[in-house]
Amino acid sequence: MRIDNIEIKGVTCDSRKVKNGYAFVALKGEKRDGNDFIDEAIEKGASIIFTEKDISKKQVPIKKVENSRKVLAELCNTFYDYPSEKLKIIGVTGTNGKTTTTHLIHHILKDYGISTGLIGTLNVKINDKEYTTELTTPDAEIIYGYLHKMVEEKVEVVVMEVSSHGLKNERVHGIKFDIAVHTNIERDHLNFHKTIEDYIASKKKLFDNLPQGRIAVINLDDNNGLKLLDNNKGILVITYGLSPKATITASSIDTDFSTTFNYCLQRGVTTLSGVELDVFEYPLTINLLGKHNIYNMLAAVTCSLLLDVSMEHISKSLKKFKGVPRRMEIIYRGEYTIIDDFCHNIASYQAVFEGVQSMQYRKLYIVNAIRGGRGIEINYEIAEMINQWNNILKIENIIITSSSDCTGPLDKVETQERDTFIQVLSRSGVSFEFEDKLATSIKKALTMLEKGDILLLLGAQGMNEGANLCLNRIKADKNTQIISMPDFWQDIVPRH
Repeated sequence: MRIDNIEIKGVTCDSRKVKNGYAFVALKGEKRDGNDFIDEAIEKGASIIFTEKDISKKQVPIKKVENSRKVLAELCNTFYDYPSEKLKIIGVTGTNGKTTTTHLIHHILKDYGISTGLIGTLNVKINDKEYTTELTTPDAEIIYGYLHKMVEEKVEVVVMEVSSHGLKNERVHGIKFDIAVHTNIERDHLNFHKTIEDYIASKKKLFDNLPQGRIAVINLDDNNGLKLLDNNKGILVITYGLSPKATITASSIDTDFSTTFNYCLQRGVTTLSGVELDVFEYPLTINLLGKHNIYNMLAAVTCSLLLDVSMEHISKSLKKFKGVPRRMEIIYRGEYTIIDDFCHNIASYQAVFEGVQSMQYRKLYIVNAIRGGRGIEINYEIAEMINQWNNILKIENIIITSSSDCTGPLDKVETQERDTFIQVLSRSGVSFEFEDKLATSIKKALTMLEKGDILLLLGAQGMNEGANLCLNRIKADKNTQIISMPDFWQDIVPRH
């Protein structure tokens, strides 16, 4: 790639990665300003600089641009020779359900024999190789680098989680999605977006940028779903949900420790390859817990159908799906059951509690990690949600924790966050206690459990080590009688 007759050997926004002949794009972040590292980038060999600021003349060309984040994506797209045009790409956005939905789609397609890539919260997968990632939607240079690698590895379909942060910060700018999926929109990330309107507008960008003739898959039961399509013309829309008005719905639903339902296509649709699908109904079973996972499955099955995977294969594939770590995950099932979930907003707590409501148990215990570094409001709402479900679920005891032994500076629980959580719980009469450390909380909770009980491990980053702590302690207890364990036991103890 050449810019102003300068050969560009690489593109980056990280001055530490600059090499001779690189283009350096200065991005202003929440905590650091890339403009402060322009001199360092030049010293390391950058041959051209892109910035939104007026910068005095340097020994290399300085290009002032209106939106440096868009420019970064455009440069990466060009440098890697427009990789999204050589792939079929499914983008999934929403407050909850992105990770489970993308993993379901990836599992079905891979099991069908389609060479598949995945970019998401937990990891990046390219065929049988896995790579770690720090962000749900990585920076543009990383995304485009992975897409380029996927093209080289002969990947056919890429499934991608697309976060509101990634959309607002132009990390997927220029990527041509074939299918865009909306799971739901709830109040979340307002410490970043400030208003729900900005949050929705960020999600909407995924659908605004869909090429003509491509497909939007929208959750009709979500009040904000159709807002994503405002002023959007030329794309095909497929709706799903439990509403009888949806294109795709579910009937004969049965949920306990697994989920069965009939997938109902109520109006004909056309796949990406032009195959017309007529109205049909097909029974499905999967080892996932909770009503919310019906929505995830409806979306995932629909995307698979749009890529010409048969319902017969989808049905067989779903029965082999082992779930997603920390998404209503049964990490232990012996005399008692332990379920782990990455609850991070009131909608995810609601989904977990609805799932537990359909289960049979003697007593219910909860270890809950307070949401650190996210403010008073979200913790007030979560504690209030627990109060509302207390009598319905007959919660025996809750141990709330700051997880001070397991969190970094970004997720540290502030005094006001802790006090707010405790004050709200105190109003409802729910039995609870506070422990500063997660390890102590887990140890105490395990001593309470008896045959037929359920223990919920709930919380976001502050509960990430909860499963390891639980399972390692159970494994060390020689008196524990294991009735049944997940077949991924060896992979999960310890889990890193």
